[in-house]
Amino acid sequence: MKNSEPLRGFTGERRYTLRSVPPLPAPVAAALKAGRLTHAVCLEAASPALLRDTALGLAGALLCRQGGGSMCGQCPACRKVLTGAHPDLLLYDPDEDKDIYKKESLRRLRAELFCTPVEAPAKAVILQMAERMTPEGQNLLLKIIEEPPEDTFFILTCTNRYRLLPTVLSRVTCCSLPPAGDADCLERMRRLAPGRSEEELSRALIRCGGSPETGAALLRDAAVQKRYAAAEEMLAGLAMANPYRVLAAAAPLEKDRAAYTALLETLAGLLANPTLREIYNLPVQSAARCRARIAPLLQMCERNAYLPLVTALLTSRCRR
Repeated sequence: MKNSEPLRGFTGERRYTLRSVPPLPAPVAAALKAGRLTHAVCLEAASPALLRDTALGLAGALLCRQGGGSMCGQCPACRKVLTGAHPDLLLYDPDEDKDIYKKESLRRLRAELFCTPVEAPAKAVILQMAERMTPEGQNLLLKIIEEPPEDTFFILTCTNRYRLLPTVLSRVTCCSLPPAGDADCLERMRRLAPGRSEEELSRALIRCGGSPETGAALLRDAAVQKRYAAAEEMLAGLAMANPYRVLAAAAPLEKDRAAYTALLETLAGLLANPTLREIYNLPVQSAARCRARIAPLLQMCERNAYLPLVTALLTSRCRR
Protein backbone atom coordinates (compact mmCIF):
# COMPACT_ATOMS: atom_id res chain seq x y z
CA MET A 1 0.00 0.00 0.00
CA LYS A 2 1.27 3.49 -0.79
CA ASN A 3 1.79 5.41 2.42
CA SER A 4 1.11 8.69 0.63
CA GLU A 5 -2.40 7.69 -0.36
CA PRO A 6 -4.93 8.56 2.36
CA LEU A 7 -7.69 6.01 2.84
CA ARG A 8 -11.03 6.80 4.37
CA GLY A 9 -12.21 4.62 7.22
CA PHE A 10 -14.45 4.84 10.23
CA THR A 11 -15.55 3.33 13.49
CA GLY A 12 -19.26 3.69 14.07
CA GLU A 13 -20.36 7.19 13.05
CA ARG A 14 -16.95 8.86 13.46
CA ARG A 15 -14.69 9.26 10.43
CA TYR A 16 -10.91 9.39 10.38
CA THR A 17 -8.12 9.17 7.81
CA LEU A 18 -5.88 6.11 7.74
CA ARG A 19 -2.76 6.98 5.77
CA SER A 20 -1.26 3.50 6.09
CA VAL A 21 -2.03 0.29 7.90
CA PRO A 22 0.27 -0.08 10.94
CA PRO A 23 2.60 -3.08 10.75
CA LEU A 24 1.31 -6.10 12.59
CA PRO A 25 3.31 -7.41 15.57
CA ALA A 26 5.92 -9.90 14.36
CA PRO A 27 4.41 -12.96 16.13
CA VAL A 28 0.95 -12.18 14.71
CA ALA A 29 2.30 -11.58 11.19
CA ALA A 30 4.30 -14.83 11.30
CA ALA A 31 1.29 -16.83 12.52
CA LEU A 32 -0.89 -15.32 9.79
CA LYS A 33 1.60 -16.16 7.06
CA ALA A 34 1.93 -19.72 8.32
CA GLY A 35 -1.85 -20.13 8.70
CA ARG A 36 -1.52 -20.77 12.44
CA LEU A 37 -3.20 -17.68 13.90
CA THR A 38 -5.31 -18.55 16.94
CA HIS A 39 -8.99 -17.68 16.81
CA ALA A 40 -8.69 -15.02 19.55
CA VAL A 41 -5.98 -12.34 19.82
CA CYS A 42 -5.67 -9.56 22.38
CA LEU A 43 -3.71 -6.47 21.35
CA GLU A 44 -2.44 -4.23 24.15
CA ALA A 45 -1.08 -0.67 23.84
CA ALA A 46 -1.31 2.71 25.53
CA SER A 47 -2.91 4.39 22.50
CA PRO A 48 -6.55 3.54 21.67
CA ALA A 49 -6.06 4.97 18.16
CA LEU A 50 -3.06 2.70 17.51
CA LEU A 51 -5.06 -0.27 18.82
CA ARG A 52 -8.00 0.55 16.55
CA ASP A 53 -5.85 0.94 13.45
CA THR A 54 -3.82 -2.21 14.15
CA ALA A 55 -6.98 -4.22 14.81
CA LEU A 56 -8.41 -3.02 11.49
CA GLY A 57 -5.13 -3.99 9.81
CA LEU A 58 -5.34 -7.48 11.28
CA ALA A 59 -9.01 -7.81 10.30
CA GLY A 60 -8.10 -6.65 6.80
CA ALA A 61 -5.33 -9.25 6.60
CA LEU A 62 -7.82 -11.96 7.57
CA LEU A 63 -10.39 -10.83 4.99
CA CYS A 64 -8.00 -9.75 2.20
CA ARG A 65 -8.58 -11.48 -1.14
CA GLN A 66 -4.87 -11.40 -2.01
CA GLY A 67 -3.85 -13.50 1.00
CA GLY A 68 -0.22 -13.72 1.99
CA GLY A 69 -0.71 -12.85 5.65
CA SER A 70 -1.07 -9.08 5.24
CA MET A 71 -3.58 -6.46 4.15
CA CYS A 72 -2.96 -5.31 0.57
CA GLY A 73 -5.23 -2.28 0.92
CA GLN A 74 -6.23 -2.40 -2.74
CA CYS A 75 -8.55 -5.38 -3.26
CA PRO A 76 -12.33 -4.95 -2.87
CA ALA A 77 -12.30 -6.70 0.51
CA CYS A 78 -9.63 -4.34 1.92
CA ARG A 79 -11.43 -1.29 0.58
CA LYS A 80 -14.61 -2.41 2.28
CA VAL A 81 -12.75 -2.93 5.57
CA LEU A 82 -11.29 0.57 5.38
CA THR A 83 -14.68 2.15 4.72
CA GLY A 84 -16.50 0.05 7.29
CA ALA A 85 -18.62 -1.61 4.62
CA HIS A 86 -17.41 -5.21 4.84
CA PRO A 87 -20.35 -7.41 5.90
CA ASP A 88 -18.07 -9.96 7.58
CA LEU A 89 -16.34 -7.44 9.85
CA LEU A 90 -18.06 -6.69 13.16
CA LEU A 91 -16.61 -3.80 15.17
CA TYR A 92 -17.72 -3.12 18.73
CA ASP A 93 -16.53 0.24 20.13
CA PRO A 94 -17.71 1.53 23.54
CA ASP A 95 -16.61 5.06 22.62
CA GLU A 96 -19.23 5.02 19.88
CA ASP A 97 -21.96 3.23 21.84
CA LYS A 98 -21.72 3.16 25.64
CA ASP A 99 -24.22 0.27 25.77
CA ILE A 100 -22.34 -1.94 23.31
CA TYR A 101 -20.99 -4.27 26.01
CA LYS A 102 -24.25 -4.80 27.82
CA LYS A 103 -25.58 -8.34 28.09
CA GLU A 104 -28.17 -7.88 25.37
CA SER A 105 -25.59 -6.64 22.88
CA LEU A 106 -23.20 -9.51 23.59
CA ARG A 107 -26.02 -12.01 23.17
CA ARG A 108 -26.85 -10.43 19.79
CA LEU A 109 -23.19 -10.77 18.86
CA ARG A 110 -23.35 -14.49 19.54
CA ALA A 111 -26.40 -14.82 17.30
CA GLU A 112 -24.71 -12.84 14.51
CA LEU A 113 -21.61 -15.00 14.65
CA PHE A 114 -23.52 -18.15 13.83
CA CYS A 115 -24.72 -16.64 10.56
CA THR A 116 -22.80 -17.78 7.47
CA PRO A 117 -20.17 -15.27 6.19
CA VAL A 118 -21.56 -13.14 3.37
CA GLU A 119 -18.47 -12.62 1.20
CA ALA A 120 -15.28 -13.80 2.88
CA PRO A 121 -14.42 -17.33 3.98
CA ALA A 122 -14.26 -16.08 7.58
CA LYS A 123 -15.59 -13.42 9.96
CA ALA A 124 -13.52 -10.93 11.97
CA VAL A 125 -14.83 -9.43 15.21
CA ILE A 126 -13.07 -6.42 16.77
CA LEU A 127 -13.87 -5.78 20.43
CA GLN A 128 -12.32 -2.36 21.04
CA MET A 129 -11.35 -1.55 24.65
CA ALA A 130 -12.51 -4.96 25.86
CA GLU A 131 -11.48 -4.24 29.45
CA ARG A 132 -14.55 -2.00 29.73
CA MET A 133 -16.76 -5.06 29.83
CA THR A 134 -18.15 -5.92 33.23
CA PRO A 135 -17.10 -9.28 34.70
CA GLU A 136 -20.55 -10.58 33.76
CA GLY A 137 -20.06 -9.39 30.18
CA GLN A 138 -16.62 -10.97 30.05
CA ASN A 139 -18.11 -14.29 31.16
CA LEU A 140 -20.61 -14.06 28.29
CA LEU A 141 -17.69 -13.38 25.95
CA LEU A 142 -15.84 -16.36 27.42
CA LYS A 143 -18.67 -18.67 26.37
CA ILE A 144 -18.38 -17.37 22.81
CA ILE A 145 -14.60 -17.66 22.47
CA GLU A 146 -14.52 -21.07 24.18
CA GLU A 147 -16.73 -22.55 21.46
CA PRO A 148 -16.45 -20.17 18.51
CA PRO A 149 -18.18 -20.73 15.18
CA GLU A 150 -15.89 -22.13 12.53
CA ASP A 151 -13.63 -19.58 10.78
CA THR A 152 -14.43 -16.76 13.20
CA PHE A 153 -11.59 -14.62 14.55
CA PHE A 154 -11.79 -12.37 17.60
CA ILE A 155 -9.54 -9.32 17.96
CA LEU A 156 -9.69 -7.80 21.44
CA THR A 157 -7.95 -4.52 22.20
CA CYS A 158 -7.13 -3.09 25.62
CA THR A 159 -4.84 -0.62 27.32
CA ASN A 160 -4.44 -2.95 30.31
CA ARG A 161 -4.75 -6.68 29.67
CA TYR A 162 -4.96 -7.40 33.41
CA ARG A 163 -8.41 -5.82 33.52
CA LEU A 164 -9.61 -8.91 31.64
CA LEU A 165 -10.61 -11.92 33.69
CA PRO A 166 -7.90 -14.59 34.02
CA THR A 167 -10.26 -17.06 32.36
CA VAL A 168 -10.53 -14.79 29.31
CA LEU A 169 -6.78 -14.14 29.22
CA SER A 170 -6.10 -17.88 29.25
CA ARG A 171 -8.05 -18.29 26.00
CA VAL A 172 -6.53 -15.48 23.95
CA THR A 173 -3.07 -14.85 22.54
CA CYS A 174 -1.84 -11.56 24.02
CA CYS A 175 0.51 -9.27 22.15
CA SER A 176 1.80 -5.86 23.27
CA LEU A 177 2.23 -3.33 20.48
CA PRO A 178 5.41 -1.27 20.42
CA PRO A 179 4.74 2.38 21.30
CA ALA A 180 4.77 5.04 18.64
CA GLY A 181 8.26 6.26 17.81
CA ASP A 182 9.37 9.46 19.54
CA ALA A 183 9.37 11.51 16.34
CA ASP A 184 5.88 10.37 15.31
CA CYS A 185 4.55 10.80 18.83
CA LEU A 186 5.95 14.35 19.11
CA GLU A 187 4.53 15.31 15.73
CA ARG A 188 1.05 14.16 16.69
CA MET A 189 1.29 15.80 20.14
CA ARG A 190 2.16 19.11 18.47
CA ARG A 191 -1.00 18.81 16.36
CA LEU A 192 -3.18 17.86 19.32
CA ALA A 193 -1.75 20.45 21.72
CA PRO A 194 -0.27 23.30 19.65
CA GLY A 195 1.82 26.10 21.08
CA ARG A 196 3.77 24.05 23.65
CA SER A 197 7.48 24.45 24.29
CA GLU A 198 9.95 21.72 23.43
CA GLU A 199 10.64 21.23 27.14
CA GLU A 200 6.93 20.66 27.84
CA LEU A 201 6.69 18.27 24.92
CA SER A 202 9.74 16.31 26.10
CA ARG A 203 8.34 15.90 29.62
CA ALA A 204 5.01 14.71 28.25
CA LEU A 205 6.75 12.33 25.83
CA ILE A 206 8.52 10.53 28.69
CA ARG A 207 5.26 9.94 30.56
CA CYS A 208 2.78 9.26 27.76
CA GLY A 209 4.10 5.76 26.95
CA GLY A 210 3.97 6.33 23.20
CA SER A 211 0.34 7.53 23.25
CA PRO A 212 0.02 10.98 21.62
CA GLU A 213 -3.51 11.29 23.02
CA THR A 214 -2.19 10.85 26.55
CA GLY A 215 0.68 13.24 25.89
CA ALA A 216 -1.71 15.93 24.64
CA ALA A 217 -3.92 15.48 27.71
CA LEU A 218 -0.86 15.92 29.92
CA LEU A 219 -0.09 19.19 28.16
CA ARG A 220 -3.62 20.59 28.28
CA ASP A 221 -5.34 19.35 31.45
CA ALA A 222 -4.22 20.34 34.94
CA ALA A 223 -6.21 17.50 36.52
CA VAL A 224 -4.46 14.96 34.31
CA GLN A 225 -1.09 16.49 35.20
CA LYS A 226 -1.89 16.19 38.91
CA ARG A 227 -3.00 12.57 38.53
CA TYR A 228 0.10 11.58 36.57
CA ALA A 229 2.37 13.30 39.10
CA ALA A 230 0.73 11.32 41.92
CA ALA A 231 0.92 8.07 39.95
CA GLU A 232 4.61 8.63 39.17
CA GLU A 233 5.29 9.27 42.85
CA MET A 234 3.54 5.98 43.66
CA LEU A 235 5.63 4.21 41.01
CA ALA A 236 8.79 5.65 42.59
CA GLY A 237 7.65 4.39 45.99
CA LEU A 238 6.99 0.91 44.65
CA ALA A 239 10.37 0.84 42.90
CA MET A 240 12.13 1.84 46.14
CA ALA A 241 9.97 -0.48 48.31
CA ASN A 242 8.92 2.64 50.23
CA PRO A 243 5.28 2.16 51.27
CA TYR A 244 5.04 5.58 52.95
CA ARG A 245 5.80 7.31 49.65
CA VAL A 246 2.99 5.36 47.96
CA LEU A 247 0.53 6.10 50.76
CA ALA A 248 1.38 9.82 50.82
CA ALA A 249 0.96 10.17 47.05
CA ALA A 250 -2.42 8.40 46.98
CA ALA A 251 -3.94 10.04 50.08
CA PRO A 252 -5.13 13.33 48.43
CA LEU A 253 -7.16 11.37 45.87
CA GLU A 254 -8.74 8.89 48.28
CA LYS A 255 -11.66 11.27 48.90
CA ASP A 256 -12.91 10.93 45.32
CA ARG A 257 -13.60 7.38 44.15
CA ALA A 258 -13.62 8.22 40.43
CA ALA A 259 -10.35 10.16 40.71
CA TYR A 260 -8.77 7.37 42.76
CA THR A 261 -9.83 4.72 40.25
CA ALA A 262 -8.33 6.81 37.45
CA LEU A 263 -5.14 7.10 39.54
CA LEU A 264 -4.79 3.31 39.73
CA GLU A 265 -5.43 2.99 35.99
CA THR A 266 -2.76 5.64 35.38
CA LEU A 267 -0.31 3.83 37.66
CA ALA A 268 -0.89 0.62 35.70
CA GLY A 269 -0.06 2.51 32.50
CA LEU A 270 3.13 3.99 33.96
CA LEU A 271 4.26 0.55 35.09
CA ALA A 272 4.14 -0.51 31.43
CA ASN A 273 6.28 2.48 30.38
CA PRO A 274 9.85 1.26 29.66
CA THR A 275 11.37 4.75 29.96
CA LEU A 276 9.97 5.28 33.46
CA ARG A 277 10.93 1.76 34.52
CA GLU A 278 14.49 2.55 33.51
CA ILE A 279 14.47 5.92 35.29
CA TYR A 280 13.30 4.32 38.54
CA ASN A 281 15.29 1.11 38.11
CA LEU A 282 12.18 -1.06 38.27
CA PRO A 283 12.64 -4.57 36.80
CA VAL A 284 10.19 -5.63 34.10
CA GLN A 285 8.97 -8.65 36.08
CA SER A 286 8.31 -6.56 39.19
CA ALA A 287 6.38 -4.01 37.14
CA ALA A 288 4.31 -6.75 35.47
CA ARG A 289 3.53 -8.27 38.85
CA CYS A 290 2.33 -4.91 40.15
CA ARG A 291 0.17 -4.34 37.07
CA ALA A 292 -1.47 -7.74 37.50
CA ARG A 293 -2.24 -7.01 41.13
CA ILE A 294 -3.76 -3.61 40.45
CA ALA A 295 -6.63 -5.21 38.49
CA PRO A 296 -8.36 -6.83 41.52
CA LEU A 297 -7.85 -3.58 43.46
CA LEU A 298 -9.79 -1.75 40.73
CA GLN A 299 -12.58 -4.27 41.18
CA MET A 300 -12.54 -3.50 44.91
CA CYS A 301 -12.95 0.20 44.06
CA GLU A 302 -15.98 -0.63 41.94
CA ARG A 303 -17.45 -2.48 44.95
CA ASN A 304 -17.06 0.63 47.14
CA ALA A 305 -14.12 -0.65 49.17
CA TYR A 306 -12.46 1.66 51.70
CA LEU A 307 -9.87 3.42 49.55
CA PRO A 308 -7.05 3.85 52.14
CA LEU A 309 -7.25 0.08 52.63
CA VAL A 310 -6.91 -0.41 48.87
CA THR A 311 -3.73 1.68 48.89
CA ALA A 312 -2.38 -0.32 51.83
CA LEU A 313 -3.05 -3.55 49.95
CA LEU A 314 -1.22 -2.14 46.93
CA THR A 315 1.90 -1.47 48.96
CA SER A 316 1.82 -4.93 50.55
CA ARG A 317 1.23 -6.84 47.33
CA CYS A 318 3.72 -5.02 45.14
CA ARG A 319 6.86 -5.18 47.24
CA ARG A 320 9.94 -6.23 45.31
